[in-house]
Amino acid sequence: MMKTKLKPKRWLLGIGAILLFLTIGITLRVNRPTDKSQTCQEYYSGQENLPFAPLAWCQSGEYFRWKSSLPQNASFESLNIFHTCQGNPDNPAILLIHGYPTSSYDFAGLTQRLEDEFYVCALDTPGYGFSDKPRNGYDYSIFDDARLLDFYIREVAGLKEFSLLTHDKGDSVGLALLQIYQAYAAKPYIIRHHFITNGNIYLPLAQLTSGQKLLQNPLSGPVLSALMGGSEMAAGMADTTYTPALPASEVEALVSIFDYKGGTKVEHAIIQYLDERKANEVTWLESLGRSDIPTTLIWGELDAIAPTAVPDFVWTNYLQARAVPATYWRIPCANHYLQVDQPGMVAEIIRATLLPASAPLQTVGTGCQPFKVK
Repeated sequence: MMKTKLKPKRWLLGIGAILLFLTIGITLRVNRPTDKSQTCQEYYSGQENLPFAPLAWCQSGEYFRWKSSLPQNASFESLNIFHTCQGNPDNPAILLIHGYPTSSYDFAGLTQRLEDEFYVCALDTPGYGFSDKPRNGYDYSIFDDARLLDFYIREVAGLKEFSLLTHDKGDSVGLALLQIYQAYAAKPYIIRHHFITNGNIYLPLAQLTSGQKLLQNPLSGPVLSALMGGSEMAAGMADTTYTPALPASEVEALVSIFDYKGGTKVEHAIIQYLDERKANEVTWLESLGRSDIPTTLIWGELDAIAPTAVPDFVWTNYLQARAVPATYWRIPCANHYLQVDQPGMVAEIIRATLLPASAPLQTVGTGCQPFKVK
C-alpha cells in the first residue's frame, strides 16, 4: 500500500511565518543602536532639526554625580544626574519632583511662569529624562530617590528653605523625603510648604492603564521595554493623559527625551516603583498626617489614572483633621499632567498660597476656574 504524503496545514505555516517575522522584528528592534551620549548637550549636538523646547531645558541645566545608597547597586558607578535651577537665588525657592515615566521637563511651562518671583529647581531621578538610565539589574527605588533628593538639597542646590511640589511617582518620593526630614533631630533645611499634585498615592483607588500593567508584569514587561521606542511611548500618552492632547511639537519633545540613553529600555525596571508604593503607601500617608508642614493638594479633574477619589481619600483621612493648615484645589479642565495642561492656573495657586500679598487668583474669563474644595 502506498503511503500518502501529508501536507502541513496552512494555518501552521501562517503561524510559523508570523513567528519568524516577529522574531526578526524583535531582534532588529532590540539590537538597534542606543544613544551613548554622556550629557544631553552632547546628545542634541549631533542632531538635525533640534526640538527647541527640550533643548532649551537641557541647556538651562547641568550635571552632578550620585552614587546609589542601596547595597544591591554597589557594583554600579556613580550616575550623572541632570538638574536645573532658574530664577533669582534670593527669591523663595521651590523644588519640583517629576513623576513616571516623564521628567523634570514636565515643569518647563510652570517654571517659566514662576521664575520671576521664585528660585525654581528640578532634577531628573535615575532612569528618567536627561539623567543616566543604567540597566543590567540596577535597582530603581523610591527610597533611593528620596536620599538623592536629600543630598541634592543639602550638597548641590544648597537650599536652606524651600517649598516642595511633587507629581505622580514624585508624590511618593516626596513623602519618603518627608520621612527623612521628620527623622532629623537638627534639620539641615526647612520645607515651608508641601504641594501634592496628581498621582496614585493610594493605589486601591488607582485606575492603572493596561499599558502600565503590561510593563510591570515580569513576563510582558521586559519584552515591551525592549520593543518600545520613544515614539511609541509618547504616542500612547499624548491623547490620554493631557487635555487638550499634546500638539505634534510637544510629542516630538517627549520622544527626544525618552530616547536619550535609550530610556524606554528601562521602563519595566522603573515602573516597579508601584510595588514599593503599595508596600509603603499607608506609612507614607501617616507621615503626611502628622506633618507640621502646611500642605496643598492640586488635582486635575480629568485624570482617569489618578481619579479624584485619590485626593478625596487623602484629604478625608490624613489632612482634614490636622492642626497644621491644609488646602485642596481642583482644576476642572486639567488631566493627569495638570502642570502641562494648565501651567498658568497651577502657578496662580502656588503664587496665591506662598505670596498671599500678591494679586488674588485670576480665573475670571478663562473658561475654566480652579476651585477650592476645602
